[in-house]
Amino acid sequence: YPFPTMAVFMQWLPKNFAGQGCRSTDGTVFNVVEGRGSVRIGEERYPFAPQDVFVAPPWHPYRFNTETECIVFSFSDRAGQEALGFWREQFD
Repeated sequence: YPFPTMAVFMQWLPKNFAGQGCRSTDGTVFNVVEGRGSVRIGEERYPFAPQDVFVAPPWHPYRFNTETECIVFSFSDRAGQEALGFWREQFD
């Protein structure tokens, strides 16, 4: 992690990817670098395209679906939560 309290990730999602639902205790900010698709956060579905930014709040389930190959950058407070011992994650 770049800082003791911040985790960062760069994800490559293939074309027609249908992700598994996930939720965790960290709030995550996502920035779409390349590609198009949608993300379901809770009960709402949001389409995304390059330069879009969206947030998955703590413990809200989210799931990605892509139309094209996508690259997504994200950051969260996961590193700090892991250091304190209370970060959790759950998959559908």
